[in-house]
Amino acid sequence: MLRSLTLSLAILLCCSSVFAREIRYPNVDSLGESALGYAVLKLALSKVDGDFHVALDRRNASAKRILMMLEQGQIDVVDGGFSIRTMTRFQPIYLPLDMGLTGWRLMVIHKDLASQLAKVNTLAELRTFTMGQGVSWYDADILRHAGFTVSTAPSVLSLLRMARMKRFDLLPLEAPAVYRFLDRLGEHDQQLTVDKHLVLIYPFGRFFSVRRDDTQLKQALEQGMEAALDDGSLLALLKTHPLSRDAFERADLEHRVQIRIDTPNLTEGFKAIPDKWWYRPNVH
Repeated sequence: MLRSLTLSLAILLCCSSVFAREIRYPNVDSLGESALGYAVLKLALSKVDGDFHVALDRRNASAKRILMMLEQGQIDVVDGGFSIRTMTRFQPIYLPLDMGLTGWRLMVIHKDLASQLAKVNTLAELRTFTMGQGVSWYDADILRHAGFTVSTAPSVLSLLRMARMKRFDLLPLEAPAVYRFLDRLGEHDQQLTVDKHLVLIYPFGRFFSVRRDDTQLKQALEQGMEAALDDGSLLALLKTHPLSRDAFERADLEHRVQIRIDTPNLTEGFKAIPDKWWYRPNVH
């Protein structure tokens, strides 16, 4: 009897290890386990049946290298802002892990412009201001499509310097990150500030992507993300995570004038995302 019980236990342990799966996540921007995507990935996979274990690949890698690592099977999942190239190269999970807050843009401005911007209430009025963006940012195309004049630079630090020198008027940055960028990169800057009056909104977000043949992980993430949204744990995570909580604690989104523009060239999968996934201050 004891021998039979021992054999059964050994078989059970063997089978469990066979079905356990390690999900390897990249070291995005050297953030390691502090990355928002890492936290949401762990949350989503904790909501599904199956033995998934999230592990960090600790190698530092560029964004381009990370996509190659996914393609070659060295990692299992990536996350990032909406990108046509990424969405067609891999299999996207069309559920925004940031609830679309990346598309809520606050303006870093020279303090001299604060009183002028405080009078803006329409898109036509906002178009009279020039914008700054990163050279390779998809957001620059979105702003140009909406009729804005856009100047570009290779880094946020360069953009802050240009804003200080009034090379352009407004630097739209995502609500979860704008204060962090200004605190870190412009810590002693007495000339720049975050506008308190308006928010520019366009359909955008951060998404997980997996290899095109990884149906198991895609289905697990879809199921887990839906569960985390429905039970409120995704929103709770966003409100407390160091890389997203500023959108709730400092941005005062519910009291700002909202100006909305379109995002061009959206995929059909993006267009089909249910409304419940898009953050609205007066609803969530």
